[in-house]
Amino acid sequence: METNPRSSKPDRAFRAFIGCRTTTARQARGRGIGVFDVTAAGTWTHLHTVAAGENPSYLLIDEFRQALHCVHGDGSALSTFRIETSGELAPLGSRPTQGTNPVHLALSASRRWLLVANYASGNLVSLPVNDDGSLGNAAHVLALPNRPGPHRTQQRGAHPHQVLLDPSGHWLLVPDKGGDAVHTVAIDEHCGELRLVSTFSTAPMSGPRHMAFSADGSRAWLVLELSSQVLAVRFDATSGSLRAVQRTSSVPDWFTGENTGAGIALSPDESFLYVTNRGHGSAVRFDIDRERGTLSSPAWTNVQGEVPRFITILPECDSVVVANEDADSIVHVDAGNLKATQLATTGSPVCIAFTSHPKGTP
Repeated sequence: METNPRSSKPDRAFRAFIGCRTTTARQARGRGIGVFDVTAAGTWTHLHTVAAGENPSYLLIDEFRQALHCVHGDGSALSTFRIETSGELAPLGSRPTQGTNPVHLALSASRRWLLVANYASGNLVSLPVNDDGSLGNAAHVLALPNRPGPHRTQQRGAHPHQVLLDPSGHWLLVPDKGGDAVHTVAIDEHCGELRLVSTFSTAPMSGPRHMAFSADGSRAWLVLELSSQVLAVRFDATSGSLRAVQRTSSVPDWFTGENTGAGIALSPDESFLYVTNRGHGSAVRFDIDRERGTLSSPAWTNVQGEVPRFITILPECDSVVVANEDADSIVHVDAGNLKATQLATTGSPVCIAFTSHPKGTP
């Protein structure tokens, strides 16, 4: 599918890689990693779909090494590919994650270590990154505190949903949906050892899922999945500690249906915060107070699907794109009028990652 809906567009073309669910257990319709060319005018053209094993869901691109890492959701491994000029993905091998259901990845500040959150088994792992982007065997595994929350099915133990490096590069922040907590973890860049430094507790049955930092690292915002809220916090980069500032709903007051918070994205100028709602089928945009980091003036837009699992900012642009897992669609949300327009279709999309086009491509 091709379309050109954007009023604010990037200056140059790029590629989009779409991670998709593929298994019958997930009732999925995906067939691998979808690769799209995106022109400067905003037209998305499907190049090909790369068979990449079961549930190549969360993706992380290492542009420095031209490598793409993907977790195999619900499994116990991750795979790495070299990104070719053509957009093809050449396998660089797979590694076990020393846990089950890996859901998120991050590179350490030195780019020497790939860090993995294993949701079901409640642990983190570090793996060395080779010069060509391939991975070595796991260096260290850190089990998170096993503090089950009150939700009988979603909080049976630690369930880390994200690994996020703070802007200083000193700390790894880990939202733990199962333990109603955010853990601060330190990494030894010499050997990959992970060490739990502190734990910030959220309200019972809130279910922290994903968070985003301001550029200076002093503020962050946290999606509370189970309570459909957003928590604004202050962050102390000296100690790695968090302090709550404000908690606000991610759905309208009138909405009484089932909903869970999902993705989060911060506009490049830090004026707006976007959060997706699964159930309400929306993306909400908040205004951000520049001094306090508090949120106000929520505005919702229908994203043309009930399960918008992922949201991210378009490269060199201030608008966002959403992956609708249930509707098999990628949707653009205009930053100005919040109008949602479908960009592309692909089966069960759950993640979008971008890379710049090589020189000479359109």
